Amino acid sequence: MDDRTPASGACVRPPDGPNSAYFPNVPVVTHENRRALFYDDLLRGKTVAVHFLATRDTGAEALASRLSRVQPLVADRLGRDLYLYSITTDPLHDTPSVLEAFARRAGARPGWLFLTGHPETMELLKSRCFAGAPHAHHGPGAEDCSLAMLRYGNEAAGVWGSAPVNSTPQSIAERLASVRSRPTPEGPFRRRGPSPLRAGVTAGGQR
Repeated sequence: MDDRTPASGACVRPPDGPNSAYFPNVPVVTHENRRALFYDDLLRGKTVAVHFLATRDTGAEALASRLSRVQPLVADRLGRDLYLYSITTDPLHDTPSVLEAFARRAGARPGWLFLTGHPETMELLKSRCFAGAPHAHHGPGAEDCSLAMLRYGNEAAGVWGSAPVNSTPQSIAERLASVRSRPTPEGPFRRRGPSPLRAGVTAGGQR
């Protein structure tokens, strides 16, 4: 039997997304001390939010607290088709055990992973997710915004965006919903689009 045709009931690996050649398939280690390949295991077929932090930075706890408040807003998807990835910029200090303790203090639920690895790997991921990322709109010599921005996207559909890390949890959850895929008769994926405004709220967010 062709090994690309799984037996009935077997898991089918989702196809590569349109940016599979761009995102590096490098090994990383999670705060649970599990090894993963960045593209194959963490991006392929998923909606994700990616940001960078260092646990020794003064703002790391506040950032983690904000992301923690996103979790209940996406509880039906978190750990299923949607994942949060916090990637360290200080891998020599932020070992899996350090990240595990930090994740525990942050109240991380299944589906929120803290990642570390070789310093060169972390730098490569940072450069690909931000300054050179798809739809990043940064020119040559762009400022490193990896600690100030959240990169979110649906790699299956090749739809990516960014938002300030100090966005409200509600805003982050809405952005993640906006890139969710769903089947349509015309093709396998369609961008859901922004959530409708709540009654009494203008496009500028004012009542």
